[in-house]
Amino acid sequence: MRPAFRPLARAHSLPDIVVDPVEEGAPNRSDPRYVALCLDLIANRQLVGTHIGFELSADPVWDMLLDLYIWEHRGRDIAISSLASAANVPPTTARASIRTMRDLGWVYRQRDPVDGRRIYIRLTKKAHAALEAIFEGVINRSGSAA
Repeated sequence: MRPAFRPLARAHSLPDIVVDPVEEGAPNRSDPRYVALCLDLIANRQLVGTHIGFELSADPVWDMLLDLYIWEHRGRDIAISSLASAANVPPTTARASIRTMRDLGWVYRQRDPVDGRRIYIRLTKKAHAALEAIFEGVINRSGSAA
């Protein structure tokens, strides 16, 4: 009888296997002004990266937070690979950034209920509150500059 297949795990990747408990009450619908501003900020980041180069203008944590905010607003789950793509960084950089954000209480991991191998990244209430405070500040500054 053959033993069941088990992929080898690298020692440094083991902490990523742990899935956090679901944070109850994390909002998934946002103020339309915040969504519009978030989309503008993402477009601006893409514009800068296109003209200066993503390697010179990389800010993966900010890019991933913005992307998570938009996708959660749309009611969609997002995986690590998608976040790496959104931030224009390699998956290793994305995982390191996600680990740091998790350690600081900005994101948590949630297992896909259909495919338990897949893990989604979600914003915490703390992250939502901070992002919305930033968005409100930008909107207020923009309104007072006019």
